[in-house]
Amino acid sequence: VVDEKDRMIAAIIDKPTQSDWSAVVDEAARCLRTVRRTGLEHKVFNEEDVNTRRGSFLQVPVGVSFGGGQKVRILFPGVQSSKSVTVPSTVHHPDNLAAGAFAFLNPKLFHRYSTDINTLFERQPELIRNFSNSAFPAASFNCGPTSVSFGHHDFNNLSFGLCALTPLGNFDYTRGGHLILFELKLVLEFPAGSTGLVPSSALRHGNTGIQPGEDRLSIAQYGAGGLFRWVAYDFCSGKSLDSTPAGRIYRVAVDGEPNERWLDGLNLYSTPDSLMSDHAELSASV
Repeated sequence: VVDEKDRMIAAIIDKPTQSDWSAVVDEAARCLRTVRRTGLEHKVFNEEDVNTRRGSFLQVPVGVSFGGGQKVRILFPGVQSSKSVTVPSTVHHPDNLAAGAFAFLNPKLFHRYSTDINTLFERQPELIRNFSNSAFPAASFNCGPTSVSFGHHDFNNLSFGLCALTPLGNFDYTRGGHLILFELKLVLEFPAGSTGLVPSSALRHGNTGIQPGEDRLSIAQYGAGGLFRWVAYDFCSGKSLDSTPAGRIYRVAVDGEPNERWLDGLNLYSTPDSLMSDHAELSASV
C-alpha cells in the first residue's frame, strides 16, 4: 500500500513457502491457546485483560513499554509475577518473518527502530527482549478465542511507526478475519501465518468477523512512542527535563517543531523507486 507520495506505508507479507511453515503456525497458535486456557483456569487474568477497547478476547502484553505516567516498564515482569509469560521458541519464527519484512520494505525506518531499541537495551541491561532479532520492544499475544479487533488507533505507539500483525488459528480467511484500513477504505485478506505491517498509530485498523466454530489468534509487535523519546532525551522523561530551565531547553531542542518531526518520520519510509538505494545507503554507512 502506497500513499500519494508513493511511500510504502503498509503491506501484507504472504506465508513463506517453506514446507514446515504450517506446522510452525499451528504450534504458535497452540501455545497461545494454552496461555488462555491455563491463565483462565488459574484466574491469572481479569476482566480488563479480556474486554478492552480493541475487542473481546484475551490480550497478554509482553516486553518493554513506556507511558501512563510511568517510566520505562516491563510488561508482566519477572518469573515471580503470576502474569509472567515465557515466549516459546516456536513464536520466534513468525517474529523472524515480521523482522525480515520490516527490514526489507522500510530499511530506514527499521534502522531507526533498531538503533534506538539497541541503545535502550544496552543502557538498561535489566530489560529483556522478547525476541533476539526484533526491532520491536513489545508484543501483545492475542489469545482468542476470537481475536477480532474493533476499529482502533494505537495512539501510544510511535506516531509514524509500524506495527507487525501476525494472525494465527483456524479460520477461512476468504470469509473473515480480513484486515481493515478504515481511512484508506481497504479490506484485505489476511491468512493465518502471514504478516501485516501497519502504521497503527496513524491509521484506524481492525478486522472483519470470523465464522461460527472458527478461532483466530494473533501476535502484534510494536514500539511505544515514549520509549523513543526516553532514548532521545538521554534516558530522562519529559517531565523530569521540564523540571529545570536547562532541561526544558534540551527537550525543546530535541523535539524540534512538531511538523518537522512528523515529516522527518515520513521521510523514513521508502518508495518502490528508492528502496534499493535506501538499502545501499544504509549498507555504506555501516
